[in-house]
Amino acid sequence: MGGATRRLWPANQYLGSRAASKIIEEQQDDATGDTGEGEFSLEYPNDDDDDQAEEEDHHNQHQLQQNQTHNMHDSLPSRHLSLFDLVSIGVGGTIGSGIFVLNGLIAHSYAGPATFISWIVSGIAALLSGCCYAELSGRIPSAGSSYAYAFVALGELPAFITAFMLTLEFLLSGSAVARSWGDKVVEWLRVELSVSEEFLSILEPGYGINPMACLVSIVTTLLVLWGVKESKLVTDFFTWIKVFLVIFMTVGGFILFNPANMTPLVPPEFGAAGILRGSVSSFFGYLGFDAVCCVAGEAINPERNLPLSIVITLCIVTFLYIAAAISLVGMQYYTDISPESGFPEAFKSNNVEWAAQLTAAGEVATLPVVVLISIIIQPRLQFAMANDGLIPQWFGNMRNGALFAGVLMTLFATFVPFSALDDFVSAGILVAFTITNCSLVVMRRESLNHRLEKLLALFNASSFFTCMMLSHVGHIGWIFTPLPIYIACKISRTCPRTSFGNTQLYRHDKFFTTPMVPYVPCLGMFVNYFLIAQLSMFGIGCLVIYASVAVVLYFAYGSCKKTTRGWDDRQYSQVDVKDGRIIHTANAVIT
Repeated sequence: MGGATRRLWPANQYLGSRAASKIIEEQQDDATGDTGEGEFSLEYPNDDDDDQAEEEDHHNQHQLQQNQTHNMHDSLPSRHLSLFDLVSIGVGGTIGSGIFVLNGLIAHSYAGPATFISWIVSGIAALLSGCCYAELSGRIPSAGSSYAYAFVALGELPAFITAFMLTLEFLLSGSAVARSWGDKVVEWLRVELSVSEEFLSILEPGYGINPMACLVSIVTTLLVLWGVKESKLVTDFFTWIKVFLVIFMTVGGFILFNPANMTPLVPPEFGAAGILRGSVSSFFGYLGFDAVCCVAGEAINPERNLPLSIVITLCIVTFLYIAAAISLVGMQYYTDISPESGFPEAFKSNNVEWAAQLTAAGEVATLPVVVLISIIIQPRLQFAMANDGLIPQWFGNMRNGALFAGVLMTLFATFVPFSALDDFVSAGILVAFTITNCSLVVMRRESLNHRLEKLLALFNASSFFTCMMLSHVGHIGWIFTPLPIYIACKISRTCPRTSFGNTQLYRHDKFFTTPMVPYVPCLGMFVNYFLIAQLSMFGIGCLVIYASVAVVLYFAYGSCKKTTRGWDDRQYSQVDVKDGRIIHTANAVIT
């Protein structure tokens, strides 16, 4: 091939992790002439080589399409998601209860006027994991989000468990939002429109059945089955309607702002501990930004747009949360703020009934976009797993995956009360965050004789133990905090730096790079464990059982289809990059 430039990620393919590794292997064999020497020229190709490379790319993409199963080929969307679309998915999947519920709850019960400080603290904590997602999404722009990253860095078994955790975030969390929306619709009809109880009894039949949740789940599923373009347009539209609603609420709050309501800034009955408790609660308002990574296979210019979309999403969401918190406590004294319906009740207290009604109606109108994004994302995760052979190939067809996810979401949303499962779902999402952080450390640090894996296992165990002690025993737990700090420092000292996946990267590398690895990912993991420790033991116990079921299913089905050995083998992509151009690719299996 001479100096022909190769693409690591084909511009119009939607790949699982194993498919991406297969492309890398084929490119390695092609570039070496099957000699196994693995030495490549670092010289730039001339114009003739560029033309030849472009023809070869088209030819190889055509061969790859022929090698895919017919169902998968039919279901592969092109790279059609712009930066605006990605930000819409991130913001739409993140903003929800954080604005409409958590602000009032934190202000009333935990932090008072200092609620905005809680959002700042939790925003910094979210950014720790967000940086890891930003780098991994740009370097591994494949369907599956944390699942794909764990597959490449840790192996199939951790990836399979991660996929189960992501299912909690997308499928079950979407069901919970649908059910919450159903309850809000009934309450809105009762309070704002004074609908008769006879009609409302149809919407509240009892026995835990939620007909309105069933309706919104069915409608969003049909919209996704209708087409990618239509669901994308609806997502963009309702996401930014939601943003404008939040801006309206915030501006309205500042117009009614009373400086006296901000005194004292930190109520003595809450103190600094209350601000910290508020930040723990507010962190869950950031869950959902990683939905962007699951559509990476459809992103235009993913190396640039995916990291940008994650950073922009976190900046937009954090700014809106902080501004909304200040405006809410400014227009109503914190002890009078409703913990369930902060902004509508605050507007009513200021005799602005129309704004209260508009806010309540806007919440009802825009919340279903979270359900829509969930049903968009879950089939992409299933597709990646099917493409890797870990679940049946039937899920490789996007319509089949959407139909399956939609039916499950409808059943869960209609019949399952989620009040007892909220902690279970939150814990699963935080575990997925933690595995992503681990994946970045593995890809950015060399492992000699499995030293890195052992140190990461010790760090995770010591962090979880320390956080559980801090949460349930009290101040005595602080004596254990030096242990995870020591292990993080030991990783930094004893595991040499490497570019991504033993990749030789040049100074002009175009990818986003997380600073201070392993310290930033390790701090992110510790924060995640601290949040898990705040959850109920019932939720944590449910998560342990759920993860055990995932392991059993992996060995019952997934391991029979696999090509690696689960935990022990990791597939690293070796890529030489100069001025943002891939010169060669290679694949190494580290055992």
